[in-house]
Amino acid sequence: MLDAHDFPSNILLCQKQNPGKSRNLMKPEPLLAARVLLVNFNEYDQPYPVYPLGLAYVDGALREDGHVTEIWDVVSPVESLEETVMRFRPDFIGITMRNIDNQQSHNPRIFTRDLLACVAKLRAVSAAPLILGGGGFSIFPQQIHELSGVEFGVVGEGGATIRRLLRTLRGSGGTLSEISGLIFRNSKGETVTVPREREAADPAVPPHHDKASLAAYIQEGSPVGVQTQRGCPLKCCYCTYPMIEGNSSRFRTGEEVAEELACLAACGVRQVFFVDSVFNTSNKHVVDVCEAILRAGVKINWECFLRPSKGTTRELMELMQRAGLNHIEFGSDSFSDPVLRRYGKSFDFEDIRLVSEHANALKIRYTHFIIFGGPGETEATMEETLARAATLPNALYFATVGMRVYPGTPLWRLACLREPGGEPADCLLEPLFHIEPPLTASGIQNRLKEVRQSASNWAIGDPPAAFMETLAKLRRRGKGGNMWEYVELMQRLGTSLQGTSSAAPIQQNGTT
Repeated sequence: MLDAHDFPSNILLCQKQNPGKSRNLMKPEPLLAARVLLVNFNEYDQPYPVYPLGLAYVDGALREDGHVTEIWDVVSPVESLEETVMRFRPDFIGITMRNIDNQQSHNPRIFTRDLLACVAKLRAVSAAPLILGGGGFSIFPQQIHELSGVEFGVVGEGGATIRRLLRTLRGSGGTLSEISGLIFRNSKGETVTVPREREAADPAVPPHHDKASLAAYIQEGSPVGVQTQRGCPLKCCYCTYPMIEGNSSRFRTGEEVAEELACLAACGVRQVFFVDSVFNTSNKHVVDVCEAILRAGVKINWECFLRPSKGTTRELMELMQRAGLNHIEFGSDSFSDPVLRRYGKSFDFEDIRLVSEHANALKIRYTHFIIFGGPGETEATMEETLARAATLPNALYFATVGMRVYPGTPLWRLACLREPGGEPADCLLEPLFHIEPPLTASGIQNRLKEVRQSASNWAIGDPPAAFMETLAKLRRRGKGGNMWEYVELMQRLGTSLQGTSSAAPIQQNGTT
């Protein structure tokens, strides 16, 4: 039987173990304890390595049942993956796959190749069953399960599913076909996908944050992810959040969020990212979280995705700023009202203008993400977006050419209507992007390059190698924080964000 001395000492639980109906569904049974290695193979670091929050949630769920866990993260490897496996001798190995690709039409990078390399390394040194999950996996679950050859897949939120899986495999009763969101092979070798049940209204078991992982991501200058809600009720035509997390919001309490932030701050975390689809799906939730942070006296900076909605008033932004908000990422996608409607947005450019002016007046750094070439885009709407972008004060813009098409989205259904066979060819290994005819990816790229010559507050695609090298040097000197802070430094250093030969400093509207 295992006792407390068998568990690693470098694990930090960032919430109270408050009893509640969701936490009493599965009580720990030490006799069933397994050794589980959790693996993050995501090497993609543009603009910075992304903290594996999903893995922290799975870790918390497993430890709730008394399992012994260890995390191997490619960002902070003390030893090789193979060495960790041979030392730890896991009974099961969980792998997280956050993204399918980098969503760049002009320079695509496919992460399934990295997954297959990871699986091959594990197979070479261990016979432990492999359990694959994560947001990227959940978009193409059957295809990736088949391609990778792993024993099990978890679609959607992983904590409850993996707990039930291990309990079933360790002899607690039940069958695999009863486990919501599980993919497995039956006795005939056929792939079985169990439909995902509607998620419970209350949040999952809280995450366990590994101190070594936190230290590594702090060193890299990465913000640490915190989730204040799950699910998304919005209707963006391209988005996979509703498929992965559900189409209704499930909120954590403000007190839970504040407690996690306090715990992270005590570990030296300086910058947090609220990784919700958008933080302001509900103004009531925003107020609840911000007031709880202020009551708790937590001193930590945070950033988030916001939608530029009519309800995002200056007063609400002031409250967020007092609670620690210092960066905003707006998923505006276009500044042309007809295009916004086609994209499924519930706001217009007037809303975008107002929230931008609020952020600027409060001296909160902000950026807008723009997708050129989606449904309804024309040369005229592109020019309208570019002209209106020049009117927003001190804004930074991240532009994407083409809209990535994922199965199950409204954009996918549009793509199906345009295909002679009724469905696009496989878009897992060859990413599919929507470019509204008669526009072309090269034509859009060329126009954006022209804009960048006179408005260098535009970033197009992934940062170039020269920029990333400069970031690495700054981080080694202890400079942390958001990429935007580096953009401001680049203005003074005269380094172009796009790595061009121009000596002109990066310029935000109205500033040099």
